[in-house]
Amino acid sequence: MKKHVLQWHITHKCNLRCLHCYQEEYDEDLNRKSLEEIFYQYLEFIQHYNYKGHINFTGGEPFVSSDIFCMFDLCERFDISFGILTNGTMLNEELTGNLKKYQKLSFVQISMDGKKETHNHIRGEGNFEKSLEAFKTLKKHHIQTMAAFTCHKENYQELEKVIRIVEKNKIDRFWVDRLIPIGNNKEQILTTEEYRNVIKMLTKEQKKAKKNPFCKTTIHTNRALQFCEGSNEIYQCSAGVELLTILADGTLLPCRRLPIPVGSVLENSILGLYQNSPVIKNLQKKEIPEECNQCLKAELCRGGAKCLSYALYQDYNRKDENCYT
Repeated sequence: MKKHVLQWHITHKCNLRCLHCYQEEYDEDLNRKSLEEIFYQYLEFIQHYNYKGHINFTGGEPFVSSDIFCMFDLCERFDISFGILTNGTMLNEELTGNLKKYQKLSFVQISMDGKKETHNHIRGEGNFEKSLEAFKTLKKHHIQTMAAFTCHKENYQELEKVIRIVEKNKIDRFWVDRLIPIGNNKEQILTTEEYRNVIKMLTKEQKKAKKNPFCKTTIHTNRALQFCEGSNEIYQCSAGVELLTILADGTLLPCRRLPIPVGSVLENSILGLYQNSPVIKNLQKKEIPEECNQCLKAELCRGGAKCLSYALYQDYNRKDENCYT
């Protein structure tokens, strides 16, 4: 049974205003009835295709939503695994203790944007410390932890230091991706050489971690182009195929970082939109960009990060800008 992932931005609202955030609106959220209807739409969708469903709840900040635990209850009831993507600042003892009862909770992911000074510059003073405290509380309750590092011009050189912080705090999993410009932050995109240095460092650290019997952190290299320095984890974009995104206003996208509206799930079902969307049908073809035809990894990689190509050229069927193979 194939796995399908829904990234559900259950709220626009957030308690922070991070510098590189994609969120531009902070409107009123959908009511609980609408959220439940969307959940049942997703249930219909995965049953139709015989998928094993998984939902990653995010925002905004998902814990700002007063209905978030109701959604967790539905996942538990219908045997759908879920993850939580959060800034970590609201994960106190009481809230984390309430999460412990959910057997379908796979992980809680918290962003790490650099060392203390950089993280606080991006997310606000004191939030680095709050993130580490949240990791400790999650570990105490035996909930799998994941740290996510989004690299850009301001922080990519801090990758090694971030890995040391993650390992020191015994965070279970760590992964890295690039900032994809949605809006006017294209100046933060890494050059190809800068991203190559990131991949080299990440691959080296992954090998070190695997050899170290005392290291409790799994370092992943399963994002676009990260196989280029010897990893066997070759990424292929799943946007619109095994991945969909729903925004807090009900807009369906192939991926949050590929912001092409498919339609509104308040007007049509997820299944109907998926089956009738020209964008989805195009993405399902998994076309290989012409520039990649001579690459030995082309059939596996299929062009790298479609979202970056779309952000730069409004064409997701072009070769990843940072590819150097």
